Amino acid sequence: MPVFTILHRDKQTNARRGKLKTAHGTIETPFFMPAATKATGKFITTDDYNNLGKNTKVQAMICNAFILSCKPGIDVIKAAGGVHSFMNFKGVVFTDCGGFQMSRSMYEHKSDKGIHFRNPFNNQKIILTPQKIMEIELALGSDVAMMLDDMSGYGVSKEEARIAMNNTHAWGSLSLRIHQELRKKNKSKQLLFGIVQGNFYPDLRQESAKYISSLDFDGIAIGGVAIGEPMEKMYEAVDAALPYIPTEKPRYVMGVGSPLEILELIGRGIDCFDSVFPTQNARHGTMFTRTGKMYIMQTAYAFDFTPLEAGCECHTCQTYTKAYLHHLSKVEPGCFKRLTSIHNLCFMMNLIEDVKKAIKNDAFLEFKEEFKKEFCRKK
Repeated sequence: MPVFTILHRDKQTNARRGKLKTAHGTIETPFFMPAATKATGKFITTDDYNNLGKNTKVQAMICNAFILSCKPGIDVIKAAGGVHSFMNFKGVVFTDCGGFQMSRSMYEHKSDKGIHFRNPFNNQKIILTPQKIMEIELALGSDVAMMLDDMSGYGVSKEEARIAMNNTHAWGSLSLRIHQELRKKNKSKQLLFGIVQGNFYPDLRQESAKYISSLDFDGIAIGGVAIGEPMEKMYEAVDAALPYIPTEKPRYVMGVGSPLEILELIGRGIDCFDSVFPTQNARHGTMFTRTGKMYIMQTAYAFDFTPLEAGCECHTCQTYTKAYLHHLSKVEPGCFKRLTSIHNLCFMMNLIEDVKKAIKNDAFLEFKEEFKKEFCRKK
């Protein structure tokens, strides 16, 4: 059986349903992954991921291999039986390589060897190379590993973007070779995805997509987007790369978690996504509902004894009212952030399930337009 199988293509758009086969089960695409960077989300646990609502749970998540190698360390996670056992999660786990951390204070500089960091927990110097990150990701036992990439920031010159792209290509080729050797040696079923870079220069995106797609990766990701650029720039970068990415492989846009942007990208033929966006919004009081966003910290909700969203089966809506959540936001922020995160994640999981049904019925375009009309209402 191939790693990825397309089950249905929408007749009006490029949206598709598929199946991605991994070591910890087969997951239907499209899917959204919450970010569990440190093998947990912020203020939310594996129990919550497994029980967002009556019939709703998180089926896949992404952890950060570099951060986990710093703390608790690879030895601890290996002794636990791998990242799934360590965090008691039975779904699909992706691990990111750490390239995104180039935008964080722990980043020092880069060289042709790799990325130079300081361990954020003990200040020790670390060089993240293709060899090192492939060893880390295989030891963690994730289902899907990401190659080492060089992510240039929004607004860099074309020359800087080209240097980052060339590093990405060299590291991608090396990551793939090392991963194949390690996978064979360890009899592992871990998949490896390549990452397209090129910043927001269409010709670089095309060049990168051609090169990364020429290598034998199990899937192709588009990285270096959703980093502060205007939405139109993000779509331009994706559109420039997509024609050169094989349709028979799973396609992943990294870092995108806005419901509207996800729907736009699904319509372009993207299969998977990850982001802190839903939970980050929730922690700051912005709640997602089918009839628009709601800012639950507003005093207007102090006497509102209805759930966040009528008909929502998430644990939060089934148990608590807007008035209670508003109260928690003032007195117990930790509890507030957990309960609001549960709702927004449940919203995302249910949205994706509805998208799959719409694609199956060749009605994705109508679904997207109706969702957009309702979600963009002002409250």
